[in-house]
This record gives sequence, C-alpha cells and structure tokens, in this order.
Amino acid sequence: MATSPVKKGFAGSWTTYGIAIGLTVLACAVAVILRLFTSTDLPFQTFAALIGVIITAIITGVLLKGQSDAERRQKEQSEVFKEKLATYNRFLDALCKYVTETTESNKKELIFHAMAIRMHCSADMIDEFDNHVTRLLKGTGENTEFGILVDSLNNIACLFRAELYGEQDGVNSKKLNDFVEAIAGSQEEPTEQQKRLDAAADEKEDAETVGKSTVPGWDCKIKDLKSQGWSLTEGDDSFKISSDAVSVEISVYRKKGKYVVEAIKEGDNDFSQSLKNNFKGARRYGTWWRELPISNYGVAEGSLLQQLPTNDRARASVIKWIDKITAFVKNYNQMK
Repeated sequence: MATSPVKKGFAGSWTTYGIAIGLTVLACAVAVILRLFTSTDLPFQTFAALIGVIITAIITGVLLKGQSDAERRQKEQSEVFKEKLATYNRFLDALCKYVTETTESNKKELIFHAMAIRMHCSADMIDEFDNHVTRLLKGTGENTEFGILVDSLNNIACLFRAELYGEQDGVNSKKLNDFVEAIAGSQEEPTEQQKRLDAAADEKEDAETVGKSTVPGWDCKIKDLKSQGWSLTEGDDSFKISSDAVSVEISVYRKKGKYVVEAIKEGDNDFSQSLKNNFKGARRYGTWWRELPISNYGVAEGSLLQQLPTNDRARASVIKWIDKITAFVKNYNQMK
C-alpha cells in the first residue's frame, strides 16, 4: 500500500530530529569524558559550544515546523472556504436559471450543482437543504409563489452562511416578511374549482372551433400578427409576442406543471385588473395569466412549439386567447 505524502513527510522530519538528538547525546557524552580525563578546557568548551549549537538548531527546527504546519492548515482552510463559496454560488446560479426558465437543460444543470453541495456540508445541513429546495421547486402551500421563493431562498442562504461563517441568525426576519409582502403585491388567483370550470368551458369552445374547421394554420397566424406590428420570440418550451407600440408582452409557457397564457404591462396595475374582470384568471400588479387546457390535448412538457402546427385543438386554444388579448389591448390603449 502506498505511503501518504503527509505521513512520509512527518516520518522524514522526526528521523532528522532523532539523528540530531542522538548526536547531541553523543556530544554530551564526549564532553563529559573530556572533562573527566583531560586537564585543558579547550576541548570541553568546544564540545559545549557544539552542544549549544545543536540544541539551538533542534529548537529552531521544531518552531519552524510548527509554524509551517499552521501555515499549511491555514492555507488548506482558505482553499476549502473558497471552494465552498464557489460551489454555493454555482448552485444558486443554476437554481435561478431553473426557477426562471424550467427547461430540461436547466433541470439537469441544477441536479449536478445540488449534488456538488453534498461534498461540502454536514449530513444535518444536507437534510435541511433538501427540504427547502424541494419546497421551493414544488411551489405548493398557502403562500404566494414569491413568498415561497423568498422564504426558501432565505433559508438556503442562512444554511450556507452558517457553514461558511458560523452565523445562525437571520432565518426569521420581520423586514424579510415586509419584503415578501412588497414584492408579491396583491395577488388574486381563482380557486381550484373555478379553474376546473374555466377549463371545461375552454375545452367546449375549442372543440366547437375545431368542429367548424375554422382554425388557421400556425404559420399563417404568426404572419398575420407580424403584419399587425407584433414580433415573435420562441423559447425552449414557450413563445412570446410583443409590440413596442403598445408596451405589452403576451406569452404562453409552462408554469407549475400546466401551460398558461400571460399578458404583462409593466407599471400598469389597471391593465391586469381589466383583463381579470373580462377573462377571469389570475393577476398580480401589471401581470395577468390564465391556465390553458392544452395539456389535455396531448401537449406534454417540452412539446409546445412542435404541437402547435399540427395539433388543431391546442392551436385553437392558443390562437383564441391571443386574439382575445390582442383585441383587448387595442381597445384598452384607445380608452387610455
């Protein structure tokens, strides 16, 4: 079995000290003999000086070794701290990407960085870490989405700070609660029963539209929107149409396991409130959204853009809401 470099180094050091001590003992013995059997002081003084030099060298070596060991440990601790900090930051970056855009690529990246955390944390810390990350990703509970996000991230940050700096405070903070309340705003969301009723009504309308064969092709619809001044931006499993003229963005994307249509006008709370009054759904500040039933039409995660050109019912649902919202935006701006 190979010898550890550290153990080998220690063995070499103590061998050197052993030789030095042996030589000191030998010099002491010679000095005593010279003192007993010679009448002159020179040989004795010479060996006495030699003994002093050897003892001084041994003490100096011990002190230097202790100093070098302390410096080595300090350097190792500094390197471990830097690696921990870098690992935590990489995880938070991956978590941010996953929460803001839930793609398969971001999901895999998050898994790798979450596993890397385990190399630098205690077992108790890992259990708490898993609980907070799971709660964050599930996004369940009575709190708003922003409330869960802020609370879970704060708990994760406190765990990391405790591991890095030994500080345990900051988990419960009134100012943090004030921050959650301010950033979440007044969110209005329908009950689960209302969502089911809305989905049933949507499905009935979509079936009737398909039955009448009045669903335009996806390429034709995009061309029509562009002629009206809207531009299209495609994501991995989403798309967004926007218009500089009206400062509104309309998106279809996956949220909490379901596809939603969303319309946003920054800084205009009346916009989202008017949309909610007209089309139900949910709102927060200048953002309005409503769940689409297209998962029931065979649109699985990651397949939205592939399904729209060929899936008549899904295309009918998406186009219906685009038409409703763009018409609403036109009338809304005229009233403003």
